Amino acid sequence: MADQIFSRLNGISVGEPAKDNGPNPRYILDAFLGHWYLFLLFVILCTAGAWGYLRYTTSSYKVNAKILVKDDDKGGDIPGQEILQQLAVFSNKSSVDNEVEILKSRTLMQKVVTTLQLNTSYFVEGRIKESEQYGNLPFIFQWIELNDSIQKTTYTITPVGQGQFELTRGNDSRKASWQDTLHLPEGVVRINKTGLPFLNERYRVKVASIDETVGNYQQQLDVRIPNKQVSTIDLSLNTRIPQKGERVLNTLLNTYMKASVEDKNRIADSTIAFIDNRLMIVTQELSGVEKNIQQFKQANEIADIAAQSKLLVEGSGDARKQLLEQQVQLNVVSSLQSYIRDEANNKRVVPSSLIVQDPTFVGLVQRYNTLQLERERAMMSSTASNPVVVNMDQQLAGIRADMISNLSSLKQGIEVSLLEQERNAASIHQKIREVPGKERVFLDISRQQSIKQELYLFLLKKREESAISKTSNMAIARIIDDAKSDALPFKPKRILILLLGAIMGIALPAAYLYCRELFSRRVMKKQDVTNHTPVPILAEIGHGNGNPVITGMDVRTPVAEQFRALRTNLQFVLSDITNKCVMLTSSMGGEGKTFVSTNLATILAISGKKVILMEMDLRKPKIAERLGISNREGFSTFAIGKTSFESLVQPSGIHENLYLVTSGPIPPNPTELLLQPRTEELFKFLNEHFDYIIIDSAPIGLVTDAQVLARFADATLYLVRHGVTFKQQLQISRDMYLEHKLPRINIVINDVKTKSSYGYGYGSGYGYGYGYQSTTKKGFLGRWKKKAAVE
Repeated sequence: MADQIFSRLNGISVGEPAKDNGPNPRYILDAFLGHWYLFLLFVILCTAGAWGYLRYTTSSYKVNAKILVKDDDKGGDIPGQEILQQLAVFSNKSSVDNEVEILKSRTLMQKVVTTLQLNTSYFVEGRIKESEQYGNLPFIFQWIELNDSIQKTTYTITPVGQGQFELTRGNDSRKASWQDTLHLPEGVVRINKTGLPFLNERYRVKVASIDETVGNYQQQLDVRIPNKQVSTIDLSLNTRIPQKGERVLNTLLNTYMKASVEDKNRIADSTIAFIDNRLMIVTQELSGVEKNIQQFKQANEIADIAAQSKLLVEGSGDARKQLLEQQVQLNVVSSLQSYIRDEANNKRVVPSSLIVQDPTFVGLVQRYNTLQLERERAMMSSTASNPVVVNMDQQLAGIRADMISNLSSLKQGIEVSLLEQERNAASIHQKIREVPGKERVFLDISRQQSIKQELYLFLLKKREESAISKTSNMAIARIIDDAKSDALPFKPKRILILLLGAIMGIALPAAYLYCRELFSRRVMKKQDVTNHTPVPILAEIGHGNGNPVITGMDVRTPVAEQFRALRTNLQFVLSDITNKCVMLTSSMGGEGKTFVSTNLATILAISGKKVILMEMDLRKPKIAERLGISNREGFSTFAIGKTSFESLVQPSGIHENLYLVTSGPIPPNPTELLLQPRTEELFKFLNEHFDYIIIDSAPIGLVTDAQVLARFADATLYLVRHGVTFKQQLQISRDMYLEHKLPRINIVINDVKTKSSYGYGYGSGYGYGYGYQSTTKKGFLGRWKKKAAVE
């Protein structure tokens, strides 16, 4: 019943291990406050370290720029490009993603590094670090020629006298004048003065390879597209000198724009050169074709083959018409000739409609027809023999003969003319038959001339368009924001670094305290006990002052009050027993069994109880020695029959109600002595004469003496010393508790230190703020005296 009551007081169920409910905030806070000086020291040191880091760390600035790229898919048009699109000579299509890669290209950055000679850096030495300079230097390296494979080299320039300087590299040095050209291992350089004053005694110049410098700036350059809906590109460059970063980024943009225009001009120049070459070839070919046309016309006597062909056709028609007329006329002449020769027609007139258009013949016909008409009139009034008629007949015969002769001559002339007309018509027909062939040849040559001429005109047109396009070429992008550095450095962030310093000042000691406790193998707090064993904790005893007995009638120290609390709690444990026997044991030596048993016996004696303290640690006894009592006779001599009951029990010298049984000389067989019958007789005797028996036994974790004495004990106090007992050793108390090898076992935590990580000082705070004061006065030196460990 008493065990259950006490267990409930301690918040632990008998037979069940205590549960770890996680970290106790109050305990953590108390532990940290107990080491406030450590936190204060680390906060000061870490904040000072952060300030020093900010003071001597080179700041990095971010330089930003923005450009707009012409992208047909995203509508990033550049003003003024409509004229170029109308010419449609060159395609200006581009992609924002492609331009991003071009801006990141090594070739572009290498041009910037070479132009600005960024492989050369200038530094001045400070008290702790060297700082880079740019734009405010009294001199500058002007590289005329630079080797490709150079190693990183550092030169030191020191002004010497008027107009001279000393150039040092390692152990080598030389003097030279400003504006001189020097041949160095890295190349040929001219060192010029800028006109600014020399503010430092010496300057350091670091020369790196172009490839290394280009690689460094490529790493510092960030090119990205804000989002996929726009055709703008954001550029940022990390630099330690804002002015230098702005110049580098602006030069990069200008080089990019210039390269874009040069690419277009290169295409235009290539196109113009190609057109010029083709024009020379086409001109020669066109001249050859025109020469062939000239020779063909001269050989065929052709000025205009179409007009001449038309004339030939018309001439052929005329010849055919004339030939037809001549044939008609010949037929008329032949008909007239036959008509006139026919005697039956001698009395008839000659048809006037068939009269050949010959003046002589026409005159003869008119005379003949007139005379014929006169004869007919004469015949109307006379006969054929009329002389007038006869005369007329003779005239008609003569005229008829003349007409026949004239017709014969006319017929002969017509026949000659007809023959000539036929030959002329044949000639014309021959020429007409030759025209298609000549025209075909002429058309072939003319076609070649037309093709060459069209090609010539096309090339001339394109050449002019290319020339106009070249003069109107613009970059593929335009600059929206020039390079501009942020006002404040992005690295290091001062507020963040100082805040981190303060946080580290708190985190480091906290981590140290946490790790010290986490990896501690010893009992450092009450929770270490409750987590490893279900044995109830009866009391907690604070750190003593080095005296073996710190309890007394008038003593009101915190530790004395804790022993009074132990006495009270022990009465609950042994409430159903009249003569009480309490055994003290522990896991190992040095955990304070002697100290606790002595003071527990003393505090019980003060309460009016008759108490016997038994020094039963036969292997390493300490009570008699510390109390200054002779140990020549004791339990070891009693067990072998050399000492009587009366001489075994002796006064302790501490209190009149407190008596002592010493251990006696150390025996070779302590356990066997405890098993002797006289041991049981001794305990019977003591139970009859004393109210309390306090047994200081040997550590149960090392020997079995305590288990042997357990049969005489009514309760067992298992000593655990703060900072000494190992956590694994608590398993011993657990096993003893669960297997019931020790009677009414309870734990007493000894030597709890106020300023340790135990959390809340002595026990449950007994003695503080309750009005108790020690009767022992301590001076200033006494309060700061280092206290000895108490066993």
